[in-house]
Amino acid sequence: MDPATPVNVAKGAAIISVVAGTLAALQGLYRGSRHPTQLALSAGTNGGIAGAIFFGIREVVVSPLFHTALLNAGRTQGIPGLVDTPHQPSWSQLRMHHLLDSAASGALTGAIINKWQKGRVLAGARTAGLVCTLLQLGYNELGVMRIKYVTRKIQEPTAPNPLPVPPERPDEVRLSFFDHLLGIIGFRKLSEEEYLKTLKKQRDEALARIAVLERERQERAHAADDSAESKAV
Repeated sequence: MDPATPVNVAKGAAIISVVAGTLAALQGLYRGSRHPTQLALSAGTNGGIAGAIFFGIREVVVSPLFHTALLNAGRTQGIPGLVDTPHQPSWSQLRMHHLLDSAASGALTGAIINKWQKGRVLAGARTAGLVCTLLQLGYNELGVMRIKYVTRKIQEPTAPNPLPVPPERPDEVRLSFFDHLLGIIGFRKLSEEEYLKTLKKQRDEALARIAVLERERQERAHAADDSAESKAV
């Protein structure tokens, strides 16, 4: 069994439970019922049980049997479409996905529930099988419509921008959120010209400082030479 099968069964049962409870609550409110919560809980519980039976039968029994039968038929008759190889499904295959599985599982679920409630087994199987088939067909059709919509959106060319973007002025400075935050506390981002002037000023100050240090070094060297000459004399 596929490890994801219990998860799929639980998800399907939970979805049916929520949908059944919601519809029952809405119907109760529409009819003016004083206890819509009890209706929702009862319908949600029954829907969850029916969903667990349906998806359990389909995912554990019916779908594996159908899949194995199709694989065996494909290998025996040499039909490429039935062999378990990767291929692009057609629209008709997408519309028929899980259709037979849902019909058979729905019929078995209806028969089990009607037998449990001491009702007519064949009538319950026929009704549930038809309802599940129609629901699966509608679900598949929604999936096909979604795939077509996404494919059409992907294939559509990107529409040109009807409004031309005005060119930025060279003296306009883009300020980030951090720059605005620094401006609030008293700091301001320098423009390129101001930054260049600051660098030039720092360069001139550094050159002047270097000249002073060089002159002081030369003066110390001359003083050392004079001291050495006086000692030698």
